[in-house]
Amino acid sequence: MDAKRRRYFHLENTEGERLAYGVLYNEGNVQVLWRADHGYAAEQYSSLTPVLGLMPNIALLRFEDSDE
Repeated sequence: MDAKRRRYFHLENTEGERLAYGVLYNEGNVQVLWRADHGYAAEQYSSLTPVLGLMPNIALLRFEDSDE
């Protein structure tokens, strides 16, 4: 069983369009799984800060509910 805790998130613009989604791990590491401008991805980041700069029109970071 994978014991890593994670929170799924997505990024939206002001119109509510989903621009990217991924996973934020408890340690602060981030994996972007999909981006509107690139399609499916497996980008790794050491924090959420550079993820917010991926596209200029990101207006909202929304955490998704999980059943964990």
